[in-house]
Amino acid sequence: MLNKIFTLASVVTLGILAAGAPGAAARTSSSEPPKEHVDEAAHLPLDGMHVNEMFVERLDNNKVYLYLQQPTREAFAVVDVTNPDKPVLLSRDALQASAGSQVQPPAEGSALALVFIPESSPADPSLATKPLPTETVQFLDMSDPENVKSVRTVKGVTSVYADDGRNLVYLVNGEGLWIVRHYMPPAEHLCGSGDALNPLPNCQ
Repeated sequence: MLNKIFTLASVVTLGILAAGAPGAAARTSSSEPPKEHVDEAAHLPLDGMHVNEMFVERLDNNKVYLYLQQPTREAFAVVDVTNPDKPVLLSRDALQASAGSQVQPPAEGSALALVFIPESSPADPSLATKPLPTETVQFLDMSDPENVKSVRTVKGVTSVYADDGRNLVYLVNGEGLWIVRHYMPPAEHLCGSGDALNPLPNCQ
């Protein structure tokens, strides 16, 4: 599960990742670099649910589910994020597991997950009831290295998951689940002599 969880260090590089999107390198950029777009796709209140880890399951029927680990309940909540603009909370207590257990999520297209359950009790059971550590997550537009800008800030975050395949970032804080979409618009291509031979030139 650890390789599925992303921290602040991976989130702030979104501008670089998006700049390498297919099609962007093939175009000739204008003098004004394209700006990273960060939009709030949705917000789903979780009614006081505490979340410290997340992972995504993608099934062959094109369904996408987000699992939210709740350490105080020793269970996962399940959110249908097939349409990230309209997330649906399906269950608050799915995939119940023993204290201290870890879940390895299914591979893409599979429904088989692995649960690793410790065979001895936690040294300090009270640790599960302590407040979760929080952090502030900033989204930085790094399309212009000389003028890096903060385009979105979320405070009090307890868990972050970056779904790079769909250009989405899931964040949980005391206000619930936030789904943020990021994308880099294609750079403008200035017309040149070669475009004169193209009946449908893609240029400005």
